Amino acid sequence: MTVLVGGVGQLYQGDLDLGRLAAERLAGEALGPDVLVEDLHYGAVAVAQRLQDLRPRALVLVGAVTRDRPPGMVERRRIRDLRLPPEQVQRAVADAVTGHVTLDLVIEVAAGFGALPARTTAVEVEPGRVEPTERLPLNAGRALESAIGLVRAEVRRIPLLELADELRTRSQDAPLEPAPAVDTLRDLLGELARLEERGRWGTTFALRDQLRRQIADGQTGFGMDHLDWGLWWALIEELDRLQPLESAG
Repeated sequence: MTVLVGGVGQLYQGDLDLGRLAAERLAGEALGPDVLVEDLHYGAVAVAQRLQDLRPRALVLVGAVTRDRPPGMVERRRIRDLRLPPEQVQRAVADAVTGHVTLDLVIEVAAGFGALPARTTAVEVEPGRVEPTERLPLNAGRALESAIGLVRAEVRRIPLLELADELRTRSQDAPLEPAPAVDTLRDLLGELARLEERGRWGTTFALRDQLRRQIADGQTGFGMDHLDWGLWWALIEELDRLQPLESAG
């Protein structure tokens, strides 16, 4: 299953066109063999149908959204468990069938169609100028760069977050005996849940180092099988891979 990065914009409408420009930039980057970048400017219903066809395992949307923030402000928003009342879905679809598209409308219609992936994130920029123009206003260029950086970070973190999901499921299905390393792993998974929600690493890397030391000291207790060991080391190695990238970002 693929990861879809979608730029949502209104063509040539000043800062509201930012999503299309972000998609153009990201499409030329090596984000990963399973990452697909698309310009989703063609209407929220059509986007929902595209999501139904692709069934991506994760979705990262980027675009400009008016929310009365300072112009150029960039924010990350985790879309979680979006359950809309039928009348709200009907209103969203009614707006969308005209070909209208906004980031919020894409999310609402896709959720109403049951096409929104469980792991969906939006990277939003507060627009400043929305007058028709074929070029992005100069004061939005910095916000565009920040938004693209956040999208890159979201995409590269997805394998780590999926590993964390698998470890949480594993701990429920086959709980391990109490041990210092097991406690540290539980704390580490908690930090990764906060990373996904807030976009901040917190004490993640310090807990990784502590877990590595406890493994080396044999503080893992009893009952671990090959799958447990494989998942633990995969998590540590993924964090090792990400740390220099996050520091550079």
